[in-house]
Amino acid sequence: MSGLPYETLQSCQVNELMRYLLLGMMLLCAFAASAGMDPHVLKQTIEQRLGVQVYLVDETPMPGLYLLGTAQGLLYSDARGDYVLQGSMLDLAHDMRNLTRLSQQQQRRLALSQIGEARLWLKATPERHRLTLFTDLACGPCRIALEELPRLQARGVSVQLLPAPVAASDQASWCDPGLLRELNFSDRLPESGCNAILAHHIGLSQWLGIKASPSWVLPNGDLVRGYQSPEQLLKILDHINAPANPSSSAS
Repeated sequence: MSGLPYETLQSCQVNELMRYLLLGMMLLCAFAASAGMDPHVLKQTIEQRLGVQVYLVDETPMPGLYLLGTAQGLLYSDARGDYVLQGSMLDLAHDMRNLTRLSQQQQRRLALSQIGEARLWLKATPERHRLTLFTDLACGPCRIALEELPRLQARGVSVQLLPAPVAASDQASWCDPGLLRELNFSDRLPESGCNAILAHHIGLSQWLGIKASPSWVLPNGDLVRGYQSPEQLLKILDHINAPANPSSSAS
């Protein structure tokens, strides 16, 4: 099937990325009345000074410090945008709870809930766990991860497959009807409208700041970067479902 020209597909990606940014803009307005500051002004100030797109401004438990969600990751700023911090905010009064990690988890879960039905699912029956895999189809570790997905399925893990930002030469592969034909996907990208769906999904990965491929998003919203064997992933999944859940290495 013939795909859209690369320039057109890139334009679609920008539009889809803006769709997610607009979702974030709704969050910008959530606390404006009570915060005593204008989140839109802070957003514009940071974008002008740092050259990064800000899609979320939110309060933190520390008076005068605000959380900024960007495609480059989470930042913290004062109300005027004069000072910016990058790192983890820990709640020492509550067992050193990592508030930055909790915010990252929440953003990923929110974003993935916006996908809709146009997706690739490798479903397990019975299902014990669910994972989302952001990948491309060219890199060596990505191909190994894709080849091993049936092993996860056999162990009760359903996997949602989404494209990481990929080169123009690789994008058409996602809309090939023969994509991953050896895997038993219960849902496939439709041949009609596939380019728009692909742009939607790539926009999502950009919005989440997915840079490494493959990357896995766990049910709790944690992000695990790089290749993980099925055994490693099962160990992580069992760990996050355990009654006691100490901090893991996922972010």
